[in-house]
Amino acid sequence: MRSITLGQYYPTGSVIHSIDGRMRIILLLLFIVASFVCSGPLSFALLASFTLGLVFLSKVPLKTVLRSVRTIIFILVFTFVINVFFTTGKSEPLFSFWIFTLYREGIFRALFMALRVLSLVIGTSILISYTASPIEITHSLEALLKPLEKIRIPVHSFSMMMFIALRFIPTLSDDTDRIMTAQRARGVDFSKGSLFSRVRSLISVMVPLFVSSFRRADELATAMECRCYHGGEGRTSMRVMRLHASDFVALGIFILFGAAVIALNRFDLGLTL
Repeated sequence: MRSITLGQYYPTGSVIHSIDGRMRIILLLLFIVASFVCSGPLSFALLASFTLGLVFLSKVPLKTVLRSVRTIIFILVFTFVINVFFTTGKSEPLFSFWIFTLYREGIFRALFMALRVLSLVIGTSILISYTASPIEITHSLEALLKPLEKIRIPVHSFSMMMFIALRFIPTLSDDTDRIMTAQRARGVDFSKGSLFSRVRSLISVMVPLFVSSFRRADELATAMECRCYHGGEGRTSMRVMRLHASDFVALGIFILFGAAVIALNRFDLGLTL
């Protein structure tokens, strides 16, 4: 639970922190598109360098950033194995046993896919999680989706639900840690026994966790009603978001990054995906 980066704001006052929230979401979309466009070694090298540059500019410690990778280790290993042994190539097999055949192309494809997933997770953590507070993300998303209100889509309600979910992720993590500590003190062992016994022992955590979450949700709903909250109709924002020249500079950099990725894909060196 401590490895979840959503809602884990890390204030450092960096250049990325100063980017407008609406522009931050647009930059994230451009980064995701550029990551999936990569198909050659040079473009992937640029993707890795650009991701490390984002980490450096954010001033978030690398150890903290790598913590977000811990949650996807199983996915990384699984995709790596699948791509290594089930990718066919034009060269001679390096290794063959039963249904497993290892080609040089499979190794490079597995490395490229792992690098893509790592870059996506780290880039998303930098642009959204560590450098933007949950309320900034929700306000920015609401502002971008504002035109959808003309076709009667409840944008404000959707943004409010998203904000509440992001806001209580760290709280849920703390509750889980507190309940597991209390259950260990009562003799529950979560690390020993068969898989079935471990899953069964987690019931002693899930039940009080759900009870605590529902109680907190009821208290929050009561507090919102006491403050006369009835949706977004007629509401104003205390903070007015404005785009600055630095936001458009950041947009230009990300566009150039995407263009460079497309250009470098032409120099595949025989190792395209």
